[in-house]
Amino acid sequence: MAAAGHILRHLQYEEAAMYSRFARWYDRIFPFSPGVYAFLSRHMDRPGGPVLDLGCGTGDYCAAFARDGMRAVGLDLDAAMIFRARESGSGAEFHVLDMGDFQVLGGPWSFIYSIGNTAAHLPPEKFWSCVDNVAACLEPDGTWIVQVMNWDYVLGLRHFTFPPKVMDGAVFHRFYEDISASGLTFRTGLDVDGERVFDDAVRLYPLSSREIIEGHEKRGFRLVEHAADYAGSAFDPEVFSANIFVFRRQEGA
Repeated sequence: MAAAGHILRHLQYEEAAMYSRFARWYDRIFPFSPGVYAFLSRHMDRPGGPVLDLGCGTGDYCAAFARDGMRAVGLDLDAAMIFRARESGSGAEFHVLDMGDFQVLGGPWSFIYSIGNTAAHLPPEKFWSCVDNVAACLEPDGTWIVQVMNWDYVLGLRHFTFPPKVMDGAVFHRFYEDISASGLTFRTGLDVDGERVFDDAVRLYPLSSREIIEGHEKRGFRLVEHAADYAGSAFDPEVFSANIFVFRRQEGA
């Protein structure tokens, strides 16, 4: 078990290194979305926080919560991302930390979220351990939002290619391959001025919507919204989309 844990940690830091190499491009590839922030804010019942972002990247959403007067804390395994997050001067608090270990930051939290398919980087046993920690660290009736891809759709394919993301002088490529219920390979590449400057792959672990919902219900969560995007569109397992779950920790759970 110790050897397996060492290998897992090594793989996690390989993934972190992958994101470090394009940390300076991150905000151009994944810019702050007012629509995402509005969705998150709509589900915050307790103004002031505290709010916890698991896998915060460069910290845009934490920074927005902090500017709106809330105590906001973000964590990411990637030190380059956290360095950029701290540069914002927003008043939010940032930590270099695996999302599976967030409980060391204490609590309780009124609102915890993980967006951008971050949770899919965790093998199922570690994902559910993280959810157990969320249940333990949320205030009664606190909110937990987790967003992954629509794996119900992806698991019916052999491979999937995202449309290229074209920016001024750069193109970001993403695709899934070797897709199976046990995992898939997520490959990314970045071309700048026609030259490849970044090319890497990580392992992702898909869970179906049913697995996610039933697993949360067993841990004392109640599903309050299931959406395909941050505009609140109804989720359809047969259409490629995001997969956004809003859970509420039930009293006495």
